[in-house]
Amino acid sequence: MSITWQQPADVLVERAPATWHGLWTLLYAAGHATHTLALTVPMIEGLDLTLAAMDLHQAREELEWVHPELADQAPAVSLGLLPARDDVDAARAVVDQLVLAALDRIADLAPTGDLNSPDEAALLAANRALRSARTVTARP
Repeated sequence: MSITWQQPADVLVERAPATWHGLWTLLYAAGHATHTLALTVPMIEGLDLTLAAMDLHQAREELEWVHPELADQAPAVSLGLLPARDDVDAARAVVDQLVLAALDRIADLAPTGDLNSPDEAALLAANRALRSARTVTARP
């Protein structure tokens, strides 16, 4: 496994609160890692990962529409550079771990009342974007 990605990802998943800030931080880390991974793999695979990174960015933007302060207040965590080319499968697993954690935070944040609220709409749109990204990140 990628020591330089796995350890901070584990800490992030464990400590990111089930809040809008925690969700935004997970999305930022997952998007940055997916983009970094896309730059290290062959072009065809990189294209799928680039699209997944765009989905993750879209999910983050959905949150920012409703809570514009997130981009300024939530921690922007980067896992750094991918340590080695032969670590692609482990890196993809780390990204998928972050995506799953973000989906969990969405479930925790989902309101139980007004389904037409801006918060609910943002969470639903972010959920769709995350599930789209996961079709790529969950692949070995």
